[in-house]
Amino acid sequence: MKAVNKKIGCIGAGNMGGAILSRLAAGADPSAISVYDITPGKADALAHGTGITVAGSPEDCARASDILILAVKPDAVIAALNSIRSAVASDAIIVSIAAGVTIAAMEKVLGRSMKIVRVMPNTPAMVGEGMSVLAPNGAVDDNSLLDVERIFSRIGRVLVLPEKLMDAVTGLSGSGPAYVFTFIQALADGGVKLGIPREKALVLAAQTVMGSAKYLLESGEDPMALRGKVTSPGGTTIEGIHVLERSGFSGIVMDAVEKAAQKSQKLGEK
Repeated sequence: MKAVNKKIGCIGAGNMGGAILSRLAAGADPSAISVYDITPGKADALAHGTGITVAGSPEDCARASDILILAVKPDAVIAALNSIRSAVASDAIIVSIAAGVTIAAMEKVLGRSMKIVRVMPNTPAMVGEGMSVLAPNGAVDDNSLLDVERIFSRIGRVLVLPEKLMDAVTGLSGSGPAYVFTFIQALADGGVKLGIPREKALVLAAQTVMGSAKYLLESGEDPMALRGKVTSPGGTTIEGIHVLERSGFSGIVMDAVEKAAQKSQKLGEK
């Protein structure tokens, strides 16, 4: 996807904000990108490694931006919006990556005419393999949405879904990496129990998960069909699957996604 020919700013230079800006700076003019963080050292470190500009205040960052990304904690979003409300251009695009903060809550501060896109990325963005879901408000036109898609395509795959599904997205792909890391750890522990050195077991487990995910995405096949290709009648794999399903593995994962989604919904109600 083409680069974004807009000035981009980001309030928040933490893990996710830093990952987005680092990848944008690698494929665009870093002088067109600015960042502000309440902790000056974070913004300075990011600028030193990328060549992007450090803004002196949230207002300065907003004034310099056609697209402004809010990469702050959910409980800091409204305060950030209030601080930049008078500085942001009327035709700018506001992008929030905060879990649980609704478009309606942001429109209360900025007005319904402001272009707002709510985004849920995830931490594999750090290595360019993230999953980001975008939900625009009614003021966002197709070209503006495409610009935001181009930004997040720099850190992985992008989908556009209605905002009503964002809590579910948070529970699935937003929190999902933690479930996968837990599964990788469990796979590796199983190997260690059977005598494989831990560092080797972790490589075996992580590569198996990564390769399986890539196989699924590139083949386009149903995961149960792919599972069937591994599961020979009377073989080793069906023995393991039996243990997982007898222990409620699928139901436990579904419960985890649902609980995380419910928590996201509660965050939005505050």
